[in-house]
Amino acid sequence: MTLESNETIDSVPVKYGFKLICSSKANNLIPVHKYKSVNTGITVVLGEVEGPVVNGYFALATEAHDDDGLPHTLEHLIFLGSEDYPYKGVLDLLANRCMASGTNAWTDTDHTCYTMTTAGSEGFLSLMPIYLDHILYPLLTDAGFTTEVHHITGEGKDGGVVYCEMQGRENTGESRVNLELQREVYPGHCGYKSETGGIMSNLRDSTTNEKIRTYHKAYYRPENLCLIITGQVEAEEVFKMLKPFEEKIMAKGSRDEFIRPWQSSVPPLPISVDKEVPYSCDEEDNGMVYIGWRGPSAVTELYKLTACAVLLKYLTDTPVSPLPKEFVDIPDPYCSQVAYSIIENSSSLVYFTFENVPKDKLNLIKSKMLSLLSDIVEGKLPIDINRLVTVIRRHRAECLTHIENNPHFCIASMAIGDMLYGNTKEDLDQRLNQIAELIQLETEPVDFWVELIRQFLVDAPHVVIRGVPSIEEQKRLAKDEDERLAARVKELGKEGLAEKEALMMKSTEENEKPPPPEMLTCVPIPNINSINFHSIESFTSKSEKQHPNFDVTNSPLFFQIDHIKTNFVYLFVLMDSSELSQELRFYLQLYFELIMESPIQRGDEQVTYEEVVAQLEADTVASTTRIGLESASRFTCGPFSHTTCLMLQVEPNKFGKGIQWIRELLYETKLTPDRIRIVANKIINDVAQAKRQGNKMARDLLKGLLFSKESNHYSISLLRQHKFLTKVLEQLSSPEQTKEVISQLEQIRITLCHPKNVVVHMAANCDALLKSDVTLLSQILPSPPHPSSTPSTLNSLHVTEDWRLLNSDDNQGRHVVVGMGAVESFFMCQAAPGIKDFDHEDLAPLLVFLQYLTQLEGPMWKQIRGLGHAYSYNMVPRPNEGQLYLTFYRATNVVAAYTEAKNIIESHLKPDTEWDSTLFDSAKTSLIFEIIDREKSIGDVVAQSLLTYFKHVPHDYNKTLVQKIIRVNSSDLAAIGQKYLVPLLDPKVVRTSIVCHPTQTQHVLSSFDNLGFKFTVYSSPFHFNLQSSFKYFII
Repeated sequence: MTLESNETIDSVPVKYGFKLICSSKANNLIPVHKYKSVNTGITVVLGEVEGPVVNGYFALATEAHDDDGLPHTLEHLIFLGSEDYPYKGVLDLLANRCMASGTNAWTDTDHTCYTMTTAGSEGFLSLMPIYLDHILYPLLTDAGFTTEVHHITGEGKDGGVVYCEMQGRENTGESRVNLELQREVYPGHCGYKSETGGIMSNLRDSTTNEKIRTYHKAYYRPENLCLIITGQVEAEEVFKMLKPFEEKIMAKGSRDEFIRPWQSSVPPLPISVDKEVPYSCDEEDNGMVYIGWRGPSAVTELYKLTACAVLLKYLTDTPVSPLPKEFVDIPDPYCSQVAYSIIENSSSLVYFTFENVPKDKLNLIKSKMLSLLSDIVEGKLPIDINRLVTVIRRHRAECLTHIENNPHFCIASMAIGDMLYGNTKEDLDQRLNQIAELIQLETEPVDFWVELIRQFLVDAPHVVIRGVPSIEEQKRLAKDEDERLAARVKELGKEGLAEKEALMMKSTEENEKPPPPEMLTCVPIPNINSINFHSIESFTSKSEKQHPNFDVTNSPLFFQIDHIKTNFVYLFVLMDSSELSQELRFYLQLYFELIMESPIQRGDEQVTYEEVVAQLEADTVASTTRIGLESASRFTCGPFSHTTCLMLQVEPNKFGKGIQWIRELLYETKLTPDRIRIVANKIINDVAQAKRQGNKMARDLLKGLLFSKESNHYSISLLRQHKFLTKVLEQLSSPEQTKEVISQLEQIRITLCHPKNVVVHMAANCDALLKSDVTLLSQILPSPPHPSSTPSTLNSLHVTEDWRLLNSDDNQGRHVVVGMGAVESFFMCQAAPGIKDFDHEDLAPLLVFLQYLTQLEGPMWKQIRGLGHAYSYNMVPRPNEGQLYLTFYRATNVVAAYTEAKNIIESHLKPDTEWDSTLFDSAKTSLIFEIIDREKSIGDVVAQSLLTYFKHVPHDYNKTLVQKIIRVNSSDLAAIGQKYLVPLLDPKVVRTSIVCHPTQTQHVLSSFDNLGFKFTVYSSPFHFNLQSSFKYFII
């Protein structure tokens, strides 16, 4: 923030009616200033985050004492027009014009937050007062309530965007167990027990627009509004743009006395509770257990709250932590994962989650857990203070990582916590500077930590919720829903149903009244040239120019270096799996998890896996393996799936340790039968949870249709891995077959880790490295050489584009629908051949075409989300796969959603199509923002730089793409649509997967048959797997 010479940081706001409350630095890195309006009570928090984007988080404390979902329904209705802009869609279209990609919001139990992100500050400042008008002065019409919250269709079914969203999550196992936990931990009259998203029965029968208006009046007031703004924006410009809006607030006259939310005392948890909660499932194999306690206060015990976070991390974060060691890393595991969470309430909630618990062990978790905690308190299982200090130090490094790689959200979450529960300047400073608390925690003795466990976990009442998978519950819910809908249809009759349909159509018509054209152009399109980008320099082992501190010309492996302003060193070891046989690919998931949790041969000493895990935790900030680039969950490949990756993040003074760990993890781990058995069991136990995720299963099924049997996509899919690893466990019971398993795993190492198949991508501030650090690279390979590292010519990166791995079998079925009892919504994925080159001349106009159709308040938004057919949708090209995707997420009526999408696409394929100029400009500016947003933080820039080598594009690719988008004309689009969108609509070309409740599969089959699709129906994902996946692989 720059100041004129005769101004000070607190004199600037005064002339605009604001008072500087305090200034601080978030973890001593990012300046943060808090202001308050003396006229209206609005709070402004400015965080001086570097980079190309400006973020706004406009937060209000919101409290509810029922399940009507008033905070959530209000959040949705805010976007449907305001006093000064009384038309639905104006806000998001203006946001797009201001170089954002629409607006967004979230509802939490204790607050609601409205967000916007723009490229540069010019568009942000233009949009901010318009957004605030929607927040404080929304229309809240009955028509908006009907379409956005809940309505009844002409068929007697339930619709509405909010209803659709909650239908997709209410009866999932995780949602049921989590809600029951909060209800029991917060007994009595307490807002923390409420489902602020809204329960479906309440949305149908209790929630009204009048209740929402009353709720808005109580909580949406300037005194309760905190504007958190992060990025390169001048404080004076913010206050200047707020002045007319504040004048409007003051012109409204006096308001009722404001009572700050969440100030009432929270009723105590008097006794322990143990409950069983059934949830819908197709197979009654694995369930879940949540165990929670009331933790320290987020108002008065912040230091203890931070200490609890560290303590729970110590108990759970690695395979050698006390809880995973007892529950997970054993031959007969109690679960696949133990994790912790803390909900920062005035009386906080701390809890452990035990995932994928075998059904016969659900009743054993509590006693074993409480016994372990008691053993720690009684000294039978003493706290390892050295490891605890390691956890604290790593947590410090992680905090610095978060503020480097996600600075906008870091500042916002700290400021929101202060808005809700802070009372003094010191409170905000404490929240902004957790590093200082972590340094202090390093000095705390063992007794301090033991007392924390005693006070909050052992002596305090607890709540245990056991989630039990139940086919019977699935049947009951389906039966109850069918009977409810049938009773409604009977009660309403034809005439009543016609009235409901008419109401819906009338409401839609009212909502879609077009705004005057001048309203949609009332803000200027920002100048892109004023945007501040992060700087980066890149070079490789072959570059003529090298960094003076870090010359990698003679490195033993091929290096790609990014010199960037960062506090860390990121090491990506990229290994090409192209040479692996089809059989070996099935071992990849197991292999990469094993090398992180196996013993190491260090000279004459064999380091145990427990010591390896502990030392790796101490020496690194992060360590992970991936199949494909970017983070991907288990059973899923990232893009460029034939490249596998070991990623280490270290502090600069531990660069040598990072190099040592690369060598040891890749070349010197010892793969033992015990570790293979335990890791394979962990992966298998994770299947049950993944199988309940409709969206994941739809994507997995489509990958199975798209990719060949020789691809990693195919071999590491969830269902194939389950069957393969089950067979591996059987083989481990035979000494001869065990040798074969280990031999196969070692063959993967020999192939992947040969220097010709390895490239290291490194991102660091090379100026901060020592000149001697480059000599440490000679230690990256073993000495004497491992069989996998015999000398050879160093190769630069070998890239296998995913489109080269596509299935060429045109005789295989193209369209599948799978029934899953754990889901109530529809999930649909489609893919058709598309662009294969990231530098293709058609890519920019295709992106604009798709953005025009899919943008907020664009054609698809209005006809698909606006009519309640689906919660969200997407159309995106993936040149690495050579595919164009169309997806629907949490659809209530997938046939209607697809039909609307098809009609919209077809209507824009005609040569004489008229392209709305405002929507066209909006599509281009919002798309430009999305591309710039790819480089919003240091971590993003590093990721984008790595991708350039795979995309075969220069490092300024995103900037060049922006310029290409600017040059796209509407006249370019018709030909592009014919070329790439027509195949997407052709049942003979496109491939489709749909996941839905089993009772809906026949409806999908018959409805899509009328559209020319010949679907194959499977009653469960396993039936699809058994019939199509393992014909070729003898186990």
